Amino acid sequence: MVTLNIPVERISEEARQLDPAKAILTILIAPLFLIGWLAGKAWLIVAWIWTAVLVGWSEARRPQTARAVDDEQ
Repeated sequence: MVTLNIPVERISEEARQLDPAKAILTILIAPLFLIGWLAGKAWLIVAWIWTAVLVGWSEARRPQTARAVDDEQ
């Protein structure tokens, strides 16, 4: 038979110290933080793709001789 040693007293003590206002605010703020974090990551992805397109466009429009000189260096 397995015996579990559950620290009920410690759990009860920490539960009494929990601030309900702080817990509720954390739950309310977490989705807003997540939205901001995702928006930041999305913007980084869009900016990176846009920059890659611009660099590719400028490379394609450069004369072949200029590209050959850059490749030799």
